[in-house]
Amino acid sequence: MIDIIIPCYNAKETITETLVSLCLQINSNDLNVYLINDCSDYNYKFYIDFFSNFINIQELRTPTNAGPGGAREYGIQNSDNRYIMFMDSDDHLYTYDSVYELYQEIQKKNYDLVYSDFLYIRDNEIKIMDSDLTWLHGKIYDRTFINAKDVHFNNTRANEDNGFNRLLLLLSNNYHHLSKTTYVYNENPNSITRRNNREYRFTGLEGFIYNMNWAIKNALVRGANKRLVTVLAINVLIAMYYYYLELYNEYDVKKLLEWSVPIKKFLINNKYLNDEDYDKLIEIKRKEYNANNKFKEIITFREFIDKIDEYIQ
Repeated sequence: MIDIIIPCYNAKETITETLVSLCLQINSNDLNVYLINDCSDYNYKFYIDFFSNFINIQELRTPTNAGPGGAREYGIQNSDNRYIMFMDSDDHLYTYDSVYELYQEIQKKNYDLVYSDFLYIRDNEIKIMDSDLTWLHGKIYDRTFINAKDVHFNNTRANEDNGFNRLLLLLSNNYHHLSKTTYVYNENPNSITRRNNREYRFTGLEGFIYNMNWAIKNALVRGANKRLVTVLAINVLIAMYYYYLELYNEYDVKKLLEWSVPIKKFLINNKYLNDEDYDKLIEIKRKEYNANNKFKEIITFREFIDKIDEYIQ
């Protein structure tokens, strides 16, 4: 059996398509679907009554509004099958065998998690997200691994999926990519993170840094490979540098320096890469960014790193 956990906050307008795509799965009898009512203005009894004719489904209501991460955590704590998948209440599965393919793949070598490709639909444009490790879409998790590593969603309301996934990946050496599209992510323009997408691209970086720092700290406590943790920290600072260049003329980018402090502190206090490897990694990642972006280099990466020191108390 596979637990499908779906946070729902006032989701009547979109949840039908999500549930229909689950009913159409060839292994629908093996699914336990949980609608996690995150204190919506109404209940989902109509949907439970109707769709219970086709799938195993129930509604669980959080005691207080917890946000998507808290709702997912509530779903984890109130379900018990070995395998877990997460869906958003305005998304759907791509094909009739999406869950089956993920389920078969994770069982092959008892993987801790398997991630697949998914479609990202925004403003009627479709982008294929291949090998994505940030979001929860198109992924299946082994609960025994999550429990063994004592990983939980934190109580942030943005980028919590990134923190959850990054922590699991730092703790696992047994995850796998399924080269198949299994999921369709529909960007909701009215969601809290997308209502003003450009504004969120800036303000959301504070949550991004928080969750990356959270993943780093928790990974070290749980015995993760220290070199891998250091690589993540460097990648985060490189990403923040390019956000600095992109957003320089629009926002108070001093905030980006301030938000980057905990990652810089980690790198100062934890020397898990030698200088040569450090420089090689920076050059590789910068080439990747430069290949896709044309930002004016207002300051160099090294100058960006040095500027963060002004905000370290």
